[in-house]
Amino acid sequence: MGKLMENGVTDRLWDKDVQEFIEACKHEKLSSVVLGYSEMDDGRKILNVTALYRTRRLGLILVGYRWVEHPERGWLPEFFVGNQTVPAAQQGAAVFGIAWRTGLRRERRHLRSALLTVREIFFKAQMVRAALDVEHLKALTNEEEVSVARAQELTLQTLNDLAYLYSAH
Repeated sequence: MGKLMENGVTDRLWDKDVQEFIEACKHEKLSSVVLGYSEMDDGRKILNVTALYRTRRLGLILVGYRWVEHPERGWLPEFFVGNQTVPAAQQGAAVFGIAWRTGLRRERRHLRSALLTVREIFFKAQMVRAALDVEHLKALTNEEEVSVARAQELTLQTLNDLAYLYSAH
């Protein structure tokens, strides 16, 4: 990658969307935010977000927002806490139910806040992703064979670098 890649991506980091993504990663109860992709049947890639949630009683526990394929309904988003899951569309009572099942009923409001923040990180990352993909594609056309997959890989790496820098460790 050359100077053009660095300048285009660096300029993009000052965009409002990127700054909002960074702010979302700074939640006090979340650490080690990581973004990844799930690949759909048609080859499209969907972002997933995982983080470590700091509980009072159980220590660190993995939480996240991911897309899963349901046989009858297609791809749907869900929250997960440890190995417990709940559809993301049912964020109220269902999130309190997941807090019960994971033994976190006393901190259900904090858990709900953390899950909503993970979802916010997902949506902010989606907004940033399109702009970064374009910047990476522009740079790749000048220096390498154009590859959408390579641009997506570089975008994911950039998002994970930002999440690592700004989320608690």
